[in-house]
Amino acid sequence: MDKAVILGSGAAPGVPTISDGWGKCDAGNEKNRRSRAGVYVEIGNTKLLIDTSADLRNQLIANNIRLVDGVLYTHTHADHIMGIDDLRAMNYTINQLFGGVKNPTGKFLNIYATATHMAEIRHRFGYVLADEKETEITHHPQLKPNIIEPFKPFCVGNIKILPLPFAGHPVPTTGYVFDEGKLVVVPDYKLMPPQTLEYLQKIDVNVLIMPLTDIKECIYHAGMDINLKYVDMIKPKKVIFTHLGPACDYETVLKMCPENVCPAYDNLMIEL
Repeated sequence: MDKAVILGSGAAPGVPTISDGWGKCDAGNEKNRRSRAGVYVEIGNTKLLIDTSADLRNQLIANNIRLVDGVLYTHTHADHIMGIDDLRAMNYTINQLFGGVKNPTGKFLNIYATATHMAEIRHRFGYVLADEKETEITHHPQLKPNIIEPFKPFCVGNIKILPLPFAGHPVPTTGYVFDEGKLVVVPDYKLMPPQTLEYLQKIDVNVLIMPLTDIKECIYHAGMDINLKYVDMIKPKKVIFTHLGPACDYETVLKMCPENVCPAYDNLMIEL
């Protein structure tokens, strides 16, 4: 079964937050308990992660995910990347599958990001990038960098992926279209560039996952009104709001949503 799993449905502070606790969220509703945002995608025999949040280890264990074919990065803010070291466990899994004490060339874990974001990964986490030679894997991840460009499709396994640019966040962010609309994942954003919106309006979007950090529009994030405006323009079959902050109580958001739209919660599984 082709599927997407919302590994974490929370914004950068998670819910409850250290500073403000549950905020406007009902503490009695478990759907309001949120780890930091991330998505798992499984189409055919190919398995992918989108971002590696600081909560990645617990998310992978909760969903029994031991290995993926690649990791796609939307951008390099801390809540989307700080779990990168936990990918070391997947190198162990690769090593078990292919045998031997060392990880042979070509058996690294592939990661995908724009040149700007890959440079940031190299600057902050240089030790995780594979050096294309036989390497011990017991002390750190071995990740093979792959540079992607907006509107230039690439394939991972049997999945065709198109990166799309988004704007309005403090840094440029990258969204992803899987198999020409089976799934579209929108990153942190405040507005869709005209070329991005035009493309999404042309294709048949089955499931659209997009962030709703706050019900109200804020300086770097689209609010409910902006999101629903784009939903109306793109006309996807189903929409999931994720990256929910402490102002986004699950039931409150749900009541504001049209019939084909709903908020996410941790470990939500979506059939594609």
